[in-house]
Amino acid sequence: MSLCTPTFPEVHIPGLSDQPIPRFTGVAVRQPELAPVADLDSALDKALAASAPLAGLPPKTRVAVAVGSRGIARLPELVRGVIDRLRGRGLSPFIVPAMGSHGGGTAEGQTALLAKLGVSEEAMGAPVVSSMETVNLGEVEPQVDCHIDRAALDSGAVVLIARVKAHTNFEADIESGLCKMVAVGLGKAAGARNVHVYGRRGLTELMPRIAAQTLAKANVLLGLAVVENSAHELAVVEGVPPGAFFETDRRLLALSKAHAPSLPFAQLDLLVVEYLGKDVSGTGMDNKVIGREGFRGDPMRPPFINAVTALRVTGASRGNGIGVGNADFIPRETADGLDLAAMYFNGLTSACMTRTRIPAVLPTERLAIQGGLRVCWQPEIERVRACVIKSTSALTRLLVTAPLLAELEARGACTVWQEASPLSFSADGRLASSL
Repeated sequence: MSLCTPTFPEVHIPGLSDQPIPRFTGVAVRQPELAPVADLDSALDKALAASAPLAGLPPKTRVAVAVGSRGIARLPELVRGVIDRLRGRGLSPFIVPAMGSHGGGTAEGQTALLAKLGVSEEAMGAPVVSSMETVNLGEVEPQVDCHIDRAALDSGAVVLIARVKAHTNFEADIESGLCKMVAVGLGKAAGARNVHVYGRRGLTELMPRIAAQTLAKANVLLGLAVVENSAHELAVVEGVPPGAFFETDRRLLALSKAHAPSLPFAQLDLLVVEYLGKDVSGTGMDNKVIGREGFRGDPMRPPFINAVTALRVTGASRGNGIGVGNADFIPRETADGLDLAAMYFNGLTSACMTRTRIPAVLPTERLAIQGGLRVCWQPEIERVRACVIKSTSALTRLLVTAPLLAELEARGACTVWQEASPLSFSADGRLASSL
């Protein structure tokens, strides 16, 4: 499937290349600690034993294993572990992409996105059955339908794998997790539209109701709920029968929020994000990390960041650079690689177009950083509070300027792994950081 990419002119701003860039120190900051899973095989054995109906399925029953588009830690191992255990019981598992409208809203795009995450027919030893066809299970209220992937509904049983975490857009007792995977992920593009078109109400009120109706009418037998710690290691792998989806989403969401990584600053003049992407966050850059708005009209969240420069889109995103709208500058190479069709489809489905807007495009990564420094509201270079991160999901190793280093050291909140030095760039202006 070809990408729908733009071509931007090379815009040179007089004097911008002379903008000083401060020196940065490499630091490791402490994040909340939650012990990783010690034995994944044992955890998976226990998880699959949580469903008695699953154990009672007759041999050769076709079981749909629903897998989403997020970059969950050890996702290939999780999926292969479930596949192998189902096959070991004499069942016939297959994989269903459960990612709403992601992958450009096409069957081929969703298959390719799973493959980028290491989940392919060859790697998993099970077919990937990808289609955007759904079955309407009826209304939860007038004009609000409940959809489910046809292949999943036609199977003998459904097992889904979902990470429980905070949603990037809203606060509620149920956010991203098992229920959202049922209502939006398995609902494909139609299900995603049904929820997102109503904005906040769609996610906070309608999504749980759609999930409840799906669970009542489809043969979902087990959810594999996972929680990651602040180092993005698997910390919880739990088998959940459908009757416990709601309680488990609430309980594990609280655990996830308590151990989520965050930037250790209340205010930054400039944040440089090396990578944004759909495998990082549904919004490319997690709004709750960078302090940008979720739904239009929401107040800005802490931290307060004057300027954001985003440098690259992850390969797994396949050009879907949704989230660039929350940056102030991007380099031309990144802009020219954006798949506008995937971005716009994603924005239209989520009923939020602000993240698809294209920020100022400058010729190189160096100039994009210099642009951020020019508008960051701190003209005294030695006082600039600037930070470089790999992505909004990688917040343990940072590059920070002197004022931020002093703040961290005063709190005893970091260790230094690289002394203060200039940022390094290739001859074509590409950042060569050590994060």
